[in-house]
Amino acid sequence: MQSHWEETLKVRAYDVDSNNRLKLSSVFNYMQDVASAHADNLNVGWKALQNENLFWVLSWVKIEFNNFPKFEDNIYIKTWPKGKHKLYALRDFILSEGNNKVFGKAASAWLLLNSQTKRINDLNKFLTNIPYSPNEHALNDLPEKINFENLKETTFPKQADYTDIDINEHVNNAKYIEYIQNCYDLDFHTKHRVKSLTMTFNSETKFGDRLEINKNLVDEHQHYIVALNQQNGRTIFQAIVNWVKT
Repeated sequence: MQSHWEETLKVRAYDVDSNNRLKLSSVFNYMQDVASAHADNLNVGWKALQNENLFWVLSWVKIEFNNFPKFEDNIYIKTWPKGKHKLYALRDFILSEGNNKVFGKAASAWLLLNSQTKRINDLNKFLTNIPYSPNEHALNDLPEKINFENLKETTFPKQADYTDIDINEHVNNAKYIEYIQNCYDLDFHTKHRVKSLTMTFNSETKFGDRLEINKNLVDEHQHYIVALNQQNGRTIFQAIVNWVKT
């Protein structure tokens, strides 16, 4: 078992936007793939947990960016399990370009759920030999609630379609990032890039669920976005996005 895991990836044409910047949703897909590979190495990956009717879900994430790589750039993603906090398993990420130039840092918190009951499982029963690095931080942040008044400044309807659903039969976290990105028009994306994102994933979305996504401007650069399930009123996710002009 390896305490740290690193992979080299080449940015593909379908992973950049019209500004030739790596899309935020692509970053989440990359991080998820690297985390999954490391979990397999640690014997707590999808296949190992499937026999126990368990699976990982991302519950909280904070990520900060210095810039975004371009098409055909090589990037390096390093990740490690940092420890446990309450019911969460903590995992950090460092995202670099060539010459070890860091373009992003992330902290994340994961829950271990039972696939049949959807209840949270005790980490201590399954994470017995994990080589944690509790003093090594990409970002020194812990999971926290996002509290903002829902002003409903702009509302976007969205239905969870077939292409949104993952192997666990719910909407994947990277798809939620796409939902956020689609709250902005092309001109805004051309003139701005994400500086940081903090996000909580509160409830699952299944195929056919109808969502209401509300975008609220806290100020010019900070936006609060919340998604609600129209059928049961549950909060699906909350996000604070900080933007900078390009």
